[in-house]
Amino acid sequence: MIHVKVEKEYGQETINKLRSLNLIDNKYRISSDDNYVYIPVTGKTDHYETVERDALPASRIEPERVSFSYDIIGSIAIIKRKSVEEATYLAGFLKARKNIKTVYLDRGIEGEFRTRNLTLLYGEPAYRTVYHENGIRMNVDVSRVYFSPRLASERLRIAKEVKDGENITDMFAGIGPFSLLIAKNKKCNIVAIDKNPDAIELLNENIKLNRLTGTIDTITGDSGTLLSQYSGMDRIIMNLPHDSINFLHTAMEATGTGGIINYYEICDLDTLESRMEEFREYGLEIIYKRIVHGFSKYQHMYSIELKK
Repeated sequence: MIHVKVEKEYGQETINKLRSLNLIDNKYRISSDDNYVYIPVTGKTDHYETVERDALPASRIEPERVSFSYDIIGSIAIIKRKSVEEATYLAGFLKARKNIKTVYLDRGIEGEFRTRNLTLLYGEPAYRTVYHENGIRMNVDVSRVYFSPRLASERLRIAKEVKDGENITDMFAGIGPFSLLIAKNKKCNIVAIDKNPDAIELLNENIKLNRLTGTIDTITGDSGTLLSQYSGMDRIIMNLPHDSINFLHTAMEATGTGGIINYYEICDLDTLESRMEEFREYGLEIIYKRIVHGFSKYQHMYSIELKK
């Protein structure tokens, strides 16, 4: 049986990616050992290491065996891109989990702060929960802020790249998942900016909730305007995947020579190739690019590290 072999650190990220492409063979169990996760797939896949390995049949129906996309944030599950009728049926697979107390349907992202339009499918209408990720805890209110658990491996990867002493700007910080994980593990100085006051309120709560090695200063406001007050930054994180390109010049001006921009964008392959040319024309060195997760049939979320 063909399996994708991936380091445990990237296991959930890879499962989400392969699931979005309908490549997981759900007749068999996902397995692991001390170092790797083994994901049964329907055939060989590009960009992933595959191995032949015995597979155990799935012993019970799991949500992964039914083709639908969902996020689990603490005790809340959110089903995406389905009709109410379909989602109500699918909620049955999620509410069977002991830790799930509430299930919503995400009917789309809307408004200036890109919050979810949620319809209750199961449980109490609770929006607030505590989410655990890579050793940090975060208060999340899914009705007031947008938060995705799908970047957990990406956030850990960036946190490992950061060096002690870095001065960092988290341009679209939200409730602080990038900032908190970095500051927990590295002695650095972070300016976390978001225009949603509810996000900054929760971020301030989350700073108190965690024991941090570095410092985080929070600012409510528009990054495009506020970032002009800063210069010589060692690293700027641009996690606004639908609009990051509109802020790139501002980020470049605030980044010191040799500084790093962690840039995220959701796009198709043609747009990505054009973007690579733009970056080179701006004089930015492309350190790497990688797929974080799938978004639609032809689009992915890309992580691109740029050096000024």
